[in-house]
Amino acid sequence: MLHDIFGEIAFHIGWKADREIYLFGKEYSVTMKIQAYFEEDGITKEQENAYLAYKEKEAKKLHTIEGLLRDYADSPETRFEPKTLFFDRDGSYALLCDDREEPDEGIAVCLAPQEVVLSQDEYL
Repeated sequence: MLHDIFGEIAFHIGWKADREIYLFGKEYSVTMKIQAYFEEDGITKEQENAYLAYKEKEAKKLHTIEGLLRDYADSPETRFEPKTLFFDRDGSYALLCDDREEPDEGIAVCLAPQEVVLSQDEYL
C-alpha cells in the first residue's frame, strides 16, 4: 500500500517497510514497523505525527541515539546492531537493537515520549 506519509508499506503483523539509517558513521538497513494488530486497524494519527516529527529531525534523533548508547555501554558501535524503528499506536517510538553481549535480550532506544534506553522486554 502506498501511504501518503509513510510511503510504500506492507502489512505483516503490523505495517512494515525497509529504511536506511546511519549510526556511528555506518549505514544500516532496518525495518520500520508501525504497530497494528490487524490490517483493518490502520495507522493512527499519533503514529503519523510521530513519524513526521522523527523525519523532520532525523539527523538529530540519530545523534541522540548515539549519545544514549554511549552513555549506556562501552563500545556501542560494535555491541549494538539496529534492527527495527518501531512506532507504537500511541505515538511513542524507539529503535530496537540486537545486543551482541546479551543475544537473548536486546535493547530499545526510546525517543518519544522520553529519551531512555530500556531492555526490549521492558519496552515491548
